[in-house]
This record gives sequence, structure tokens and C-alpha cells, in this order.
Amino acid sequence: MDSISVALRVVGLQHWLSIASLLSIIVVPTIGVVWFRRRTKGWKPWAIVGVWLSAGAALLTYAAAAFVFAVCWGGEVGESGKNRLARAYGAPVFAALERYHQDSAAYPSQLTSLVPRYLTADQLRAPERSVLNYPFEYRADSGRFHLVVRYVGPGMNTCRIEPGHAWQCSGYF
Repeated sequence: MDSISVALRVVGLQHWLSIASLLSIIVVPTIGVVWFRRRTKGWKPWAIVGVWLSAGAALLTYAAAAFVFAVCWGGEVGESGKNRLARAYGAPVFAALERYHQDSAAYPSQLTSLVPRYLTADQLRAPERSVLNYPFEYRADSGRFHLVVRYVGPGMNTCRIEPGHAWQCSGYF
């Protein structure tokens, strides 16, 4: 299994866990209310108020934590699965560009020059049904290159790399 397939699975898992977390914001408090109503039948009014206040605070805390988890969950702090997916998608192209440079002492003028010796044509296409619906953006000039991978969700995000630098991703992740 290649790194893009793994990253796609991670993004899919994160997506479904986020949806489950958002749904639990409704389900858990609803179950809690039903359970507390049954549990407190026949109690004195002051005891019921105390239980409802503490249970309400606990359910609000849970809802806030579940919302934060659903919206912000990623593998590392500040890095989403989509970010890792974009880097995994661009890594073979970056490696092919470096091999091309070693062989010819220059970077190609366009990415299609890497096919078929350094890459397959499929490696230059975004995986179907993914957030990577945009082609690579590539520019080569004066012995350097600039490679950009774009993806959506939420907003437009970019991951870019240049020779001698690490991947830099920005956007809303």
C-alpha cells in the first residue's frame, strides 16, 4: 500500500470520526436528559435542581469538547490528515525532480518531462474522489523549482516545497 492510499484512509477515518463526534453532541445530551428524568422521578425539588445543574454543566462541557475534537482533530498539533495527504501526494514528484536534477544537472521545464522515466502518468494525477482535485503547480527557474499541491476543506490550502527546504503548508487545514 502506497503512502497516498494510507493518507486517504487516514483522512477518511478522520472525516467519519469527526461526523460521529458532531452527532454525539446531540445524542449524548439527549440520552443524558432521558436518563436523568427517569432517575430523578420522585426526588425532592431541590435535589432535582442540583442534579440537573451539575449534569447540565457536564453535558455542556462534553458538547464543547466533542465540538473541538470534531473540528480540530489532526495527527499532530496543527497538522490535519489532508495536510499529510497533500505531502504524500507530492513526495514522489519531489523525489523524481531530484533524480532528474542529479541525472541532467537541471530541473525540467514541465512535470510531464518526468514521465515515463522518473514517474508514471498516474502519479501526476490526483486520486479520484479526494480533496486533491487540483493539478500540481510547478515552476522551474535558475536551477531551482517550486512545487505546489492544493487541496480544499475548509477553504483553499496549499503545501509547497523547494529544493533544500521542508514542506510548508498553509491555509485553513
